[in-house]
Amino acid sequence: MILLSFAVTAACQAGKVELSGGGQLTGDVRRAEKEDGSTAHVVVRIDQDLSIAVAGTHVRRAVEADDLKEYRQRAASAGDDAEAQFQLARWCKSQTLLPQYRYHLTRTIDIEPDHELARAALGFVRNRSGNGWISYERLRRSQGLIEDRKGRWVLPEVLAASEYADESDKKAKLWIKTFRRLHANAIRGDAEAMAEIEAIDDPFATHAIASEFLRTRRSKINLRTLRLGYVRLLGRLRNSDAVKALVEAALYEPDELIREEAVRQLTEYGGSSAVATCLPLLRSNSPAQVKAAARVLASFPNPELAFAYTNALITEQKSKVQVGSGGTQAGFGNNGSAGMQQGAKIVEKTVAVRHPEVLRLVKMIAPNADYGYDEVAWRKYFAALRNPSRSDLRRDP
Repeated sequence: MILLSFAVTAACQAGKVELSGGGQLTGDVRRAEKEDGSTAHVVVRIDQDLSIAVAGTHVRRAVEADDLKEYRQRAASAGDDAEAQFQLARWCKSQTLLPQYRYHLTRTIDIEPDHELARAALGFVRNRSGNGWISYERLRRSQGLIEDRKGRWVLPEVLAASEYADESDKKAKLWIKTFRRLHANAIRGDAEAMAEIEAIDDPFATHAIASEFLRTRRSKINLRTLRLGYVRLLGRLRNSDAVKALVEAALYEPDELIREEAVRQLTEYGGSSAVATCLPLLRSNSPAQVKAAARVLASFPNPELAFAYTNALITEQKSKVQVGSGGTQAGFGNNGSAGMQQGAKIVEKTVAVRHPEVLRLVKMIAPNADYGYDEVAWRKYFAALRNPSRSDLRRDP
């Protein structure tokens, strides 16, 4: 944008320029075009001593004085008629003449204070008594609400929580970049980077650490020592995201040493979350998931969960298999007629799978019993422990 100061003697009528970055300039508008018809630049004469040149790339819309001729004609004919002023306001809005739009809405309620549509357009609502008007903003504030950056009216604590979440997200994203740099340097043996990693105590770094830990699971180079350090670091941070990452590692980490360290960290903090995550997996159709869940739960044996353990001793694994050789074959029916038959079909197969890991878990809470994989016998055993029978229920006289 360039400021030009020069005298212009000709009388001019006002136009306007809407800027692409927001805002507008009002004055005498002169538009210069390129050969292709696009705007090269626009000069807005603010007064006799000041003009502003705006490059075409910064101009969203330019309205020259002649373009406002219809507006001036409509404004002159509207007079003091409230409905005419309101209709003029609507027309101004359709022409993106926003200052004029608001002005004529205000003129409408000056003439007719209870014009409902104009009041609504200006952000007014009826007050509680129904005899007057109050701005929507004042009404909401009287209700203890405040406006957030998206124009929504919310409770202060909701806004505070939202702003905290936004700020947390920004900090977490900064940590992703920082930790990736530290991780890359640590792989190269940078002792200073390792020291910085070990000293991290910012909870906002959790997501970055967990992401890098997961990403390096399939690394082609041996990063066991570094990844063990990440597990211990997550254990020290002690927040929900750290616990979630540790539970995932306890279940699915292929490196047994790292997996065991994740479980050890969970025994110090996060055990209840580990149990809550693993317990539903005992009902999985995947034997691998049942095995992994039982392996983790073995570090948190709980007699109250006896029936959940027992029900997982034997699970059903369903799979689809092809029966037949495939292709189309010629054949004869019982009546001797010839025909074509499909040689293969897909059928669902159900296989009972026994889980030694679950049996060990059951025996941990019942070391004096052994019913193998007999789920019915185990249920009777645990039911008897909970409701011991009485040999004599008679009362003394």
